[in-house]
Amino acid sequence: MALRSARSWLEVALFLLALMLALVGSFGPSDESVANVWLFAAWCAALLLLFSLGLRLPRYVGGRLARLAAGGIVLTAIGLGFLANVALYRHDAHFDLTMEGRYSAPPELQTVAGSLDREVAVTYFYNSQDADALAVTDVLAAVARRDRHLRFRALDLDKELIAARNYGVRLYNTLIVESDGRRTEIDSTTDLREVAFAIERVLRERTPAVCFVTGHGEPYGAPGSHVHLGHTETVSGSIPTVEAPPAGIDRLQLAIEAIGYSDHALTMPTASGIPADCAVVADIAPRSAYAPDEVRILRDYLAGGGRLLLMYDPEFPATAETQALLGEAGLKLGDGIVVDPTNHAGAEPDNVAVAYYQPHPITDQLALTVFPAPRPIRLLGHKPDIQAIVLASTSQDSYVRAGAITASTATPTRGPAALAVALQGNWPEGGKNQFRLVLIGSASFAANAFFPYASNGGLAVSTIRWLAGDTGTPKLKPMAYAVPEITLTHREMQITFILIEILLPLSVVLFGVMVWRRRR
Repeated sequence: MALRSARSWLEVALFLLALMLALVGSFGPSDESVANVWLFAAWCAALLLLFSLGLRLPRYVGGRLARLAAGGIVLTAIGLGFLANVALYRHDAHFDLTMEGRYSAPPELQTVAGSLDREVAVTYFYNSQDADALAVTDVLAAVARRDRHLRFRALDLDKELIAARNYGVRLYNTLIVESDGRRTEIDSTTDLREVAFAIERVLRERTPAVCFVTGHGEPYGAPGSHVHLGHTETVSGSIPTVEAPPAGIDRLQLAIEAIGYSDHALTMPTASGIPADCAVVADIAPRSAYAPDEVRILRDYLAGGGRLLLMYDPEFPATAETQALLGEAGLKLGDGIVVDPTNHAGAEPDNVAVAYYQPHPITDQLALTVFPAPRPIRLLGHKPDIQAIVLASTSQDSYVRAGAITASTATPTRGPAALAVALQGNWPEGGKNQFRLVLIGSASFAANAFFPYASNGGLAVSTIRWLAGDTGTPKLKPMAYAVPEITLTHREMQITFILIEILLPLSVVLFGVMVWRRRR
C-alpha cells in the first residue's frame, strides 16, 4: 500500500514537472536553443510519466469493456507519444558530449545562421570516407533544422555525379553557398567557420574596398614578402594557418577578404586624390613622413566625409603638417613609447594589455588586446560637431618612455594614456558630410606576429567595419590563421603562478600532514 502511494506521488510529481518545464520552455527564455532544452526536459518527464502509467495496466484484462478501455489507453499513449515526438522534432535540441565539441556548430556559424532574414542554400559535396566531412554534414543538418532560412543539402560526390557536374565541382568536400543569385564556393574544407564566413560573403550586395596607403615603407604589398597557406592538425580538427613575415599584415588582409571585402594599394606620393571606390582608406605602419600635398589630400578626403584609419608606430615621424591635420580634429600624436607596469602581456612591460573599453560599436564583444610598444595620443579638447571616444587606454601606473626618435631626460609622468581614439562628425570649417577617423598609436598590434593574440584581430577588423559603416551583417570573430594560444596579462600570470606553483603544492603537503597525524 505504501509502495502504491509513493508511486502515485511520483507520478503527480512527474506531471507537475513536465507541465512546469513545458511552460518555462514556451514562455521563459528568449533564446530558442535554450527554450528547446527546457522542452526536451519536459518531453523526458512526460515519457517517464507515460511509462509509469503504462505499468499500471493489468497484463490480462477480462471483459469486453475492460479490453476496450485498455486499448483506448494504449492508443492514447501512442498518440501522445507521437505528438510529443513531432513537437520534439519541431523544437530540436542538440547535445554534443564529445570533449572537443566535434558535433557542435562554432559560435560564428550559430551567429550567422541565427541572424538570417533571407533564404540561403548550402550544398556540400562530401567524401563519405572522411570522418571530418561526415561530422560537418551532421552539424549543418542540425543547424538547418533549427534555422528556417538555411537550406542544406549533403551530396556524396562519388554518387551525385550529375549534380557535381552542374555545379562544376571536382574536389571532395566542396561547399557551395547561394543566396539571391549570388554564389560563393570553398574547395576542400571541413572547417565550419569557413561556412559562416562564406554565408556572410554571399549576403553582401556589394564588395567594400579598403585602400591601403603605400609609398612610406608600409608593409602592405612589400616586395619580397612570401605568404604560405597551410593547415595544422589539432584535437578539434584541421586549422588553416599562415606563414608570413612577422611585420606584414597578411592575416588582416585574409580576415577582411573572408567577410567579403576587397583591398588594393593606394600610392599616396603619386596620387592626386582618393579614388571614389575606396570605402575605407588605411595607412598602417608608415616609416617616412608625409609630403605637404599628401596631408592636403587626406584633409580634403576627411572634409568630404571620408573614412580614414591611421595606425602609427613610434618610428613614424609626425611632421608639423601631420600634427596640424590631427589638431583640427582635436588630436595630437605623442612621442615615445607607453609602458604599463600593471597591465602588460608576458614579461614585457611595453606590450601593453587592455582589457576594458569605452562602449562603442568597435569595442563591442572584444576581450583582451595587446599593443606592442605603442605611442600615446592626446586629446586637445572638445571640438564642435565632432564626437571623440577613447577606445583603449592604459592604467594609472603607466608612463611614457623616450623612443628611438625622441630622447628625453625628464622624469616620466605617470597616468593613463590613450592608445586608440575614434572620431565622428563634421570636419571643421567646411565639412559637408560626416567623416570617421580612427587613430591608433600602434600598428604592430595588427601585424602578423600579434594579430592572433587574444582580440587583436577582432579590434583591427571591427575598426575597418565601423569605418565602412558595415552594420548589416553580424560581427564575427575573424579567423587568425594560427593555432590558438592563451594570452595572459602580467597580473593574471602572477595569480596563476601563486595558485599552481605555491598554493597547490602547499595544499598537498598540508593534507598529507593531516592524514599522517590522524593515522598516528
